[in-house]
This record gives sequence, structure tokens and C-alpha cells, in this order.
Amino acid sequence: MTVPGRVSLALLDALAAGLGLGYLAREYRDALVSHGPAWSIAAVVGIAVVVVAYRGYRGLRSANTRLEAIIADELARRKPSPRPRR
Repeated sequence: MTVPGRVSLALLDALAAGLGLGYLAREYRDALVSHGPAWSIAAVVGIAVVVVAYRGYRGLRSANTRLEAIIADELARRKPSPRPRR
């Protein structure tokens, strides 16, 4: 369930970020247009880094889940101590 106040705040943040980026793009239009291929390569590399980081996170999370299951299984098979510890 979403809270209405948070949604409007997120929309306000997105609007502010869009206005800021629009202003910067207008001010530095010549630099953006003249270095278009460099910006394209940077965008592709940035997206690739995000995808690789996300896949690595998912892989580590699934490995951790399997490891926890193995440890839980091993601990469940242990015999209880004949004398309780204090």
C-alpha cells in the first residue's frame, strides 16, 4: 500500500531532476552535440555496469540462500548434547 504523500514527493523530485537536466542540456548544448559518440559510449558502458552489478548481486544472494540451507540441514542432523549447557 502506497502512501499518497510519498508518491507526490517522488513526483516532485523527478520533476526537479528533469528541470535541472533540461537546464544543463540547454546551457551546454554545443558540448553535448559535439561529443555525441562519447556520450553514447558512456551510456552503454554505464548500463552494462548496472546490469553486471545486478546479476552479481542476484548470484551472490542465491548462493547465500543455498549455503544457508546446507548449514541448516547439517545443524538439524546433529545430536543434542546429553547434558544441557549453562
